[in-house]
Amino acid sequence: MTTVQSAQRLSELVGDTGAFFADVWGVRAATFRCAAVPALLSAAEIWDAFDCGLLVAPYFSVARDGVSAPAADITVTRKVQQKPRARYANAAGVRRWFEAGCTVGLRQADHWHAGLKDVVGALREELRADVRASVFLSPPPAPDDAGGEVRTEAAHLFVLQLEGESRWNLGEEGRRTQAALTPGGVLYLPPGLEHTVAAHQGDALYAVLSVRRPSPRDLAEVALAGFLRSAPAEAIAGRHHYMSLEEKVGWLRRELTAHLAGQDIDDLVATAVGMHQRGGQA
Repeated sequence: MTTVQSAQRLSELVGDTGAFFADVWGVRAATFRCAAVPALLSAAEIWDAFDCGLLVAPYFSVARDGVSAPAADITVTRKVQQKPRARYANAAGVRRWFEAGCTVGLRQADHWHAGLKDVVGALREELRADVRASVFLSPPPAPDDAGGEVRTEAAHLFVLQLEGESRWNLGEEGRRTQAALTPGGVLYLPPGLEHTVAAHQGDALYAVLSVRRPSPRDLAEVALAGFLRSAPAEAIAGRHHYMSLEEKVGWLRRELTAHLAGQDIDDLVATAVGMHQRGGQA
């Protein structure tokens, strides 16, 4: 673990990837260490991004326990190319609500931050998955804080602790475990695991990488779409009226089986991943 630029491969986040996929992936939460993580992004860079005035909702959010700050307090309308454009970030308003206990979130931060873009791009290629990055800056919890909003995600999550400390409650009531992350900590959460998070003794900055691999349904949809555009499917379009139902079913079995057998797996997966990326799923 040397430089930030090298902290891109999965092995630098979780160590032995063979053991990770055999014992952890999709099964249970686990924590790891990556010395390069804290240098990836700072809270100062977050505030600089707000101060420059280019962040636009919904690519940023300000909320506490699932309740958003009033849009009128955290956004402004700017004139861009002589036209009024709403929902630009009001940096001063965002700061006020942060100081009042709200968490500041940045969706798809890899779109504007070079370091996160490199990490996301490398993991997309290695995992053959749709990978996206969100960043959260949280103030310390209030004394009466109940522990934050309970969440579950359909994607695999990697939490990278950048600054401060965050405390995570994992699992359902009665079987709950805890994990505390300090700078350089990495927390893996499998899909569907209930979790809550709160900053602990000061502000906490962490990035969340969501990883969504194509499901069997995704792959089937891509394969079927390709089949319907294939030469056999186009050729039968003009003559299927003369076929019996039994002949149509026989043709479908034969041609669809041949089409699936000839699929390039890498192309099929890449197309399914691209479908998620274009669809805006995280």
